[in-house]
Amino acid sequence: MTRGSPGATFLAFVLALLGAMVLAALLSPWVQWLLSPLQVFPLHRVFSRLTMLGVFVITLALLRRRGLMRREVLGYDRPWPMFLGRALKGLAGGLLLMTAALVPLFLLDVREWNPAHVNNLAALLLRGLGSGVLVALIEETFFRGALQGALQRQNAPRLALFAVPAFYAAVHFLGRATSVPAEQVTALSGFTALSGFFSLYAQPLALLDAFLALYFVGLLLALVRQRYGDIAGCIGLHAGFVATIAVFRKVSVPAASDWSFLVGRFDGLLGIWIALLTALVCAALWRRRIVYLH
Repeated sequence: MTRGSPGATFLAFVLALLGAMVLAALLSPWVQWLLSPLQVFPLHRVFSRLTMLGVFVITLALLRRRGLMRREVLGYDRPWPMFLGRALKGLAGGLLLMTAALVPLFLLDVREWNPAHVNNLAALLLRGLGSGVLVALIEETFFRGALQGALQRQNAPRLALFAVPAFYAAVHFLGRATSVPAEQVTALSGFTALSGFFSLYAQPLALLDAFLALYFVGLLLALVRQRYGDIAGCIGLHAGFVATIAVFRKVSVPAASDWSFLVGRFDGLLGIWIALLTALVCAALWRRRIVYLH
């Protein structure tokens, strides 16, 4: 039996991330010191790895405490042939959808080809697929699996649909941990590393269009999870999105165009254009949705 209110569950997952960051800030200087006989690892890298490990451990503990450590909650309860087949269909859909969204940027001269990487397209695609699958497995297991699955189990589908994508989008603007030279590391240097995570939020309005794009991407993934009940399609779609964007970032560069406002300033790709197209796909899926509740 699940315990706690849906709102408390959502807050607990947010605090799991923040708590992991604070623990990493406290421990990273000491872990760096303990590892120094082997190799002096950069503090920001130690901090980032400890944060990832902390999120994993705290999330597992949270799921167990609330009685949610189940395959059907996490979205992994389908037979593996079915799960893999659905993931591959999602991957194809993600590749096609994001390619269809990005190609018009070339036609509008918002992006132009980067000759230095065009000849390495096959290698870039393989690397993009590899990173896409890894990112999708981690993020979908946390957001659409553990968090959305927990909220659906607690009969809170609207919170799952609309709050989780906002959290998902916000996390993508956590920057890189601040680098601290090894000889200057003190017991409190982990908090210096932590401060870098929030540096992008110093100018929130500059992130607004990219935030909307990521919000609607998160909403699309949430609708897919709610409709089909598992996260196979979510993993495939997400991997396709990440792979396509990774390749386009390499094979193209921003160009001066009257239409550049469509992509905003965050990364030259995410912006109003992606937000609008993804919102339209969400609207179409919303009309055909099948609410999946346990």
